[in-house]
Amino acid sequence: MIIKTTLQFLAYRKLPYLLMAVIIALALLVMVNAAAVLNKAQGEIKHTPYFGETTFSVWLKYLEQDVDYDMQAKKDEAILLAMAEVETVSFATPVPFGGGGPELKLQQPNSNDELTSSVFYADEQFVPTLAVDIIAGRNFISNDVVSSDEDASVALINKALALKLFGEYSVVGKVITAGDSSYTIVGVIDPLVGANFKSTRGQFVVVLPQVKLGKWTSMLVKFAPDTDTAIAQSMLENALQQQALKRVIAKSGVLPSYRAAGLRKDFALSAMLSAVMGAFMLVVFATVWGVVKFNFVARQKTMGILRALGISHRKQSIAVAGEFTLVCMLGVLLGGLLSLLLSPWLQSQFSIEPLQVEYILGFGAGLQILVLIIVQLHLMKCQKQTIAETIYQ
Repeated sequence: MIIKTTLQFLAYRKLPYLLMAVIIALALLVMVNAAAVLNKAQGEIKHTPYFGETTFSVWLKYLEQDVDYDMQAKKDEAILLAMAEVETVSFATPVPFGGGGPELKLQQPNSNDELTSSVFYADEQFVPTLAVDIIAGRNFISNDVVSSDEDASVALINKALALKLFGEYSVVGKVITAGDSSYTIVGVIDPLVGANFKSTRGQFVVVLPQVKLGKWTSMLVKFAPDTDTAIAQSMLENALQQQALKRVIAKSGVLPSYRAAGLRKDFALSAMLSAVMGAFMLVVFATVWGVVKFNFVARQKTMGILRALGISHRKQSIAVAGEFTLVCMLGVLLGGLLSLLLSPWLQSQFSIEPLQVEYILGFGAGLQILVLIIVQLHLMKCQKQTIAETIYQ
């Protein structure tokens, strides 16, 4: 009779039970990905060297096609760590553009002819032969664009540089020569362009075309405190340049003090993420408690009727616990499936670490235990009530 009544009640309350399963599934999905984000943030901070005059920042671009850039970055890390003078190495995930700035597209109107350029911040000094500081810009469109299939490089300069080099501002189409390289000017702009920097980062502005092959990565390398700075930088560049894979070292220098100060804020950010995660756990706890109680209140009326018919509270408790366990298990399975299906998309969109099955198992088991605890607390309360109180409460 207990089994028959349980099945009938599950069929009768299928929508509320389904709602509970969906809420548990969504809670599991969000908790799994929140934990992945928190773990990635704390991992990056933990493995990043921050302070000291012997910490170097390096910008690399790998120039070959069909290369596993992440694997190459790990090889670079291993080679540097093999040096006795190196204490710690960290690297960022290789990306298709550099300097932390956005990609800039110079596109001729009403044409498919376009050239994508990387935009670099002032401290990168990507063109030392021109003695020009590079700063960031965005959303620039020029009517005079070098075709993307030509070998010539293009330059986007500001008015100060145009006036210094040519004595005028109308310099579109003219060429800047530096050593063996030449850059065709495709536009003249003011120093402040776009919203991604707040002040003039450099006296002049130059934007160079991005090499379409390869990806950028940044590294922080911490040498032993007693290592000479010049020797350390030479050792660093030699170790990287001896690799078979072609690459460009855009910058190699001591970590600026403002960068170290900024990295201190990452510790505070990690603490904030941990606090947010804790608050979110409380919200999940309250939500699960509410939806379980909502379903239990309806279920306990049936328990009161069955008690009046002579069925013991113990047998009913086993049946009710089984019902809620099955519903919670359905929610956990649904949440785990959603997590696995959405993991590739979330990883590509938000750069979180790959989904670990341990997260699903851990949080799923936690939700299962939480539901059972809530049900047991309500069952203990029902046991102390009279039949009338159980039915009409």
